[in-house]
Amino acid sequence: MNKYNTQPGQLLDEIKRPEFYKLAKDMNADRYCKTFTAWDQFVVLSFAQLSGQHGLRSIENALNSHYSSFYHLNIRKPVKHSTLSYADSHRDAAFFEALYYQTVERMSPFIRGAKKKEIYAIDATTISLCFTLFKWALFRNTKSGVKMHVKYDTEYGIPEFIAISNANKHENSTLKDMKLKKGDTVTFDLGYVNYKQFHQFCRNGIYFVTRLKDNAAYTVIADNPVPPTAGNIKSDELILLTGDKAMHDCPEFLRKITSTDHDTGKDITLLTDMKRKEDSAENISMIYRKRWQIELFFKAVKQNLRIERFYGNSENAVRTQVWISMIMYLLFLLLRIKTGCMNRNFTSFISEIKLVKFLFLSTGIYMHGSLFIFLL
Repeated sequence: MNKYNTQPGQLLDEIKRPEFYKLAKDMNADRYCKTFTAWDQFVVLSFAQLSGQHGLRSIENALNSHYSSFYHLNIRKPVKHSTLSYADSHRDAAFFEALYYQTVERMSPFIRGAKKKEIYAIDATTISLCFTLFKWALFRNTKSGVKMHVKYDTEYGIPEFIAISNANKHENSTLKDMKLKKGDTVTFDLGYVNYKQFHQFCRNGIYFVTRLKDNAAYTVIADNPVPPTAGNIKSDELILLTGDKAMHDCPEFLRKITSTDHDTGKDITLLTDMKRKEDSAENISMIYRKRWQIELFFKAVKQNLRIERFYGNSENAVRTQVWISMIMYLLFLLLRIKTGCMNRNFTSFISEIKLVKFLFLSTGIYMHGSLFIFLL
């Protein structure tokens, strides 16, 4: 039997309250909002995510109309929209950032098991904001926005590292912040090309796969044989960058692989430092194709979580909402694993939850399966 009788309760059961309260105490998260605690704010904004509320008054009305259902989640009194607005503006979003990483750390062993070596995709997505309401996020003459920079585990779908910046921050300045470690493999597109950082990757035993710039100057040191079974691989070469700045920033032997894209039939020229015997050109091409998984991740969270319309206009309110949205993503990821639904993509999974719940509430039809059990 489920411990909680509401959908938010069952999801939030994965957030261990003793750990939450300890983190809140350590970070003094309730310093300015003692009557509306960090836990209260987290539960309320999680409910808003799950129920798709459009604004603070909408949250207030929806939550208070189901007030008795949230008593077990320690929400002891009705919530006012003004109280939530104050908390969004004044409780430091850094607390919810820390909660996100605490959740990643606790969930990772369960999700990954004994897996050690990771293949990451790195990319960023821009979240557009209204210029007149979010002038602190100005990045063009008439546009505002923030950018979410992500290091994404391509096998298990975990956004292991997230940074939120003004939308004018360029991607290639963020590689050094991605907390990569020796033995990691990472793939990214041309926007992240940074030869000085590539040199550091080579020195630190971090493997990267990206595209070679069309105007890159280089000399071929050796031609690696391409097996007849290599499929889409057209060439495999050892090169040295010869442009003045590139050669100064990255005086390393690199590998240039030309492959044919299965979907478009166009040639793609890859650049990598992967030169071990087990690093076949086909595997390297496959690693680069994994980069598209992070694009699907961005699309899924924008479609299913509220990270494009915000409940507050301050920078702190925006950051708070993004971090709580990402925590909800982690909880749904864990639910997909526990219910045996990893073969469904994120959007299909969320749609199925909504459909099953609608059918049960409107018709009383019983549907077998772990998703139904979750909704009881």
